[in-house]
Amino acid sequence: MGKKKKKRAYEGHFAGIDERVIGSKAWKGLKANTKWLYFEYRYRFYGDNEKHIIFTYLEARKIMSEKAFIKSRNKLIERGFIDVIKRGGLEHQPTIYGLSNRWRGFETKDFMRVNIKKIFPRIFKKRFKKGHKFMGNQFQKEGHL
Repeated sequence: MGKKKKKRAYEGHFAGIDERVIGSKAWKGLKANTKWLYFEYRYRFYGDNEKHIIFTYLEARKIMSEKAFIKSRNKLIERGFIDVIKRGGLEHQPTIYGLSNRWRGFETKDFMRVNIKKIFPRIFKKRFKKGHKFMGNQFQKEGHL
């Protein structure tokens, strides 16, 4: 007689999503980076930290570029998959995110829209080009002699 194999319980962390999420209007049209980022947020959810998920830029750079992370994160916030609980940044404090169910009402009149520009405002509104006369620019353009 052969030996019976013991069934081992899964000991790792599980990051599954519901089929209602995949079939929703909010999920359709998301890019692959955005979907992957949502799985990363779900992976950081342990059952009791639904409104206390920390995902830093340093961690994000390990899986995608910073620009792709910002675009994907903003898209997840706009479509209602995650919310910003506490904005970080000052003295290297991380931003705290929370999982959200706002995606269920996406493209309906009950959907609560979030303005990304109010959550993450641009600090520098004007970009200066090289040679711009700002505070005594030391790089003067050379003239013809």
